[in-house]
Amino acid sequence: MKYTLSQNARSTVLIADRELPIRVGLLTILADEPNLIVPPPASTISELTAMANQQRSALIVMDTQFADGSGVDACRGLLSRHPGLRVMFFANHATPQHFMQAIDAGATGFLLKHVARTELLGSIRLMLAGQSSFDPALMSATLKWMGEQQRWLALPLPHLSPRHQQILPLLSEGLTNKEISTQLNLSEKTIKNYLADLFDRLQMSRRAQVAAWFISRSVQPLPIHDLPGSILKVGTHTRNRAFNIKESLHAHHSSH
Repeated sequence: MKYTLSQNARSTVLIADRELPIRVGLLTILADEPNLIVPPPASTISELTAMANQQRSALIVMDTQFADGSGVDACRGLLSRHPGLRVMFFANHATPQHFMQAIDAGATGFLLKHVARTELLGSIRLMLAGQSSFDPALMSATLKWMGEQQRWLALPLPHLSPRHQQILPLLSEGLTNKEISTQLNLSEKTIKNYLADLFDRLQMSRRAQVAAWFISRSVQPLPIHDLPGSILKVGTHTRNRAFNIKESLHAHHSSH
C-alpha cells in the first residue's frame, strides 16, 4: 500500500528514539506538518510495538538501537505484522554492514541525524508516497565498501544482462523509475519492463528486497568501473551542510 501527502489525506507517523532531545525535536518538526498525525513518541521497542498495534500507521521513524533491543530486529517484526507499514531508520551513525542489515529487515529509508530539516521532511514525503530514501553519504560508503570486496570475490553474474547491472545500483540508491530512465537515457516504460524481468530472475517482489540482495553481496558486487559516476560521487558534500539537525534538536530541548 502506498501513502501520499495531499490536502485530503493525513498520514500517521510514529517516532521512536532512545534520546529524549531527539524525540522532542522530531515531534516538534513533524507536528508542524498539516498532513501528518504524530502521536507522542516512544522511547523503547515495547512502547513502539504497542503503538503500532493500536493504530494504523503509515511510517515509523526510529533509531537503530534501544535499551530493550535492536531496532533492526524490531523493524523486521513490525513489518511482518503490518504489511502496509514503512520504516525509516534515523541514526547517529552507521556502517555499511548496519545499513545492509536495515535494508534486509525491510526498511526503505535510512538517514543520519546530521541531516538538514528540509531533507528530513523531503525524505518523509518520499516514503509516504511509496518511494525509498537513503542517506547519500552512507550509500556512497556502502558502494565503496562493495567495490573493495571485489579483490577476493570473483563470482560472475551470468543470469543478469549488462542493462540489469546498470539498473541495479540505481535502484539500490532509491531512485524512481523516472530517475533511472533519465540516468540511462531510456523510456520509463523500458525501465519498468527491465525491472519486471529483473524481479522475475531474482524471484523477488519488492524494490527493497532487490536493494538488500545487491548490497549484501548475495552474489558478486558489480565491478566498480561499471557503476555510474554520479553514484560513486554522491554524498561528497553532505558533511558540509549548513543546518545540523542533531544540534538543533538538542538546542530545542534545552530551551524547555
